Amino acid sequence: MKKLKIGIAGVHGFGKAFIELFQKHPNVEEVYLADLNADILAQRAKEFGVKTTFTSLEEMCNSDCDGIAIYTQRWLHGPQAVHALKSGKHVYCAVPAAISLEELNKLVETVKQTGLIYMMGETSYYRPQSFFCRQKFQEGALGKFVYGEGNYYHDMSHFYQSYMRSNGAEWKSKASGPPMHYATHSTAFVLGVTFRRMTEVSCFGYSDNHPDGIFDAKLSEWGNVFSNQSALMRTSDGGMARINEFRRVGGGMDGRIFPNLNVGAKATGDGHLLVDQYTNNKVTGDGRMTLVGTDGSYNEQVGASIFTRLVMPEGYLDNIPFDKAHELVDITAEDVSHIRDFEGFELTEENLGDIPKSCLGKKIVGISQIQPYHQLPVEFFDLKNGHAGTHVFLVNDFVRSVVQNKLPQNNVWQAARYTAPGIVAHESCKRGGELMKIPDFGMPDDSRAPLDPNAVLMP
Repeated sequence: MKKLKIGIAGVHGFGKAFIELFQKHPNVEEVYLADLNADILAQRAKEFGVKTTFTSLEEMCNSDCDGIAIYTQRWLHGPQAVHALKSGKHVYCAVPAAISLEELNKLVETVKQTGLIYMMGETSYYRPQSFFCRQKFQEGALGKFVYGEGNYYHDMSHFYQSYMRSNGAEWKSKASGPPMHYATHSTAFVLGVTFRRMTEVSCFGYSDNHPDGIFDAKLSEWGNVFSNQSALMRTSDGGMARINEFRRVGGGMDGRIFPNLNVGAKATGDGHLLVDQYTNNKVTGDGRMTLVGTDGSYNEQVGASIFTRLVMPEGYLDNIPFDKAHELVDITAEDVSHIRDFEGFELTEENLGDIPKSCLGKKIVGISQIQPYHQLPVEFFDLKNGHAGTHVFLVNDFVRSVVQNKLPQNNVWQAARYTAPGIVAHESCKRGGELMKIPDFGMPDDSRAPLDPNAVLMP
């Protein structure tokens, strides 16, 4: 069994959540850490028993690690991923892949030139509702794709400490990043189901006037005044999508179903509403999706997830003309809210599959039963998870891709499809909603088989 050495760059905040996951993966023999903050680096090394550390990404790129997972500031991702690839390292990178079309193009070209694995850590692809919708779409239950919605609502009040920690005295100039530069959570809800791409976009924005003064054109590194942006996009299969990226918003519950939710209660009065019991993290962001097809649809809100299906009469179009069938057409509605339940489930003879018998009776928490838990190493069953049960799948698929030399689902071409629409959307927003074309970054060749045979990009 091949064993990897994995480096993790950026361990102060988000990156910390992935250290133990990489350590416990059966195909990883050693984990290295890198961070610019020497105190944090020493603290993480002691906490997780890591022997090898580096004070920069550049130092780590010169080491003997096989791959590097990048969890640095989002506007650094593109150039840093390119540097790591050119150093001969496979790359896993937190979102977004880049913040400009030029960076994105260079990233794609570098992957093609090096032949190395690149995977973007897009969580929405692995969320329960995405698995559900992919299954229904591939079965044909949705029919042809018509319309999709991807929403990411995350109020700035929960971002302050993060930006202060990672950017020091100049944090406000970084905190004003265009929301659409971080649109991959939303676009992936649609494109991670259809495997198509966005072709054009028109976007509008909300000019911010909050007293914190963050979205001030003179202060912002990007000259950005928009805290909320909403875009309408055309898809390559003839459909439409609405993408919302809001940073001043009175909402957000991580897209999960809360069995004990008291809708009328104040947020501060209900710990179950505010705290993820599996990671001890506050629930601050909300990622939600809707998908509409010619034959069925998935509709999601805070309180419920509903799958509806158009049921045509037997013999429709064969001996029942379309214009005579209206009284025989039915619509079914199924409450599928349980797919976003993370309270846990027990492994039984019925759901064990090829998991070792020694795991019978074990309770798995932090993921939904619709997520492909059978693919996970048993070492992951007791580990902390996050982002609606997605962390374990992200790490597992990256490691499996490298070990098996296969193309991960969130490969560089799919990452470009997730990322480019938001970059162009922001330009449209600056031009008052002008309809703009979104470039096509192509598709992978057949030199590497897909990790998931059902996750194949379409034109």
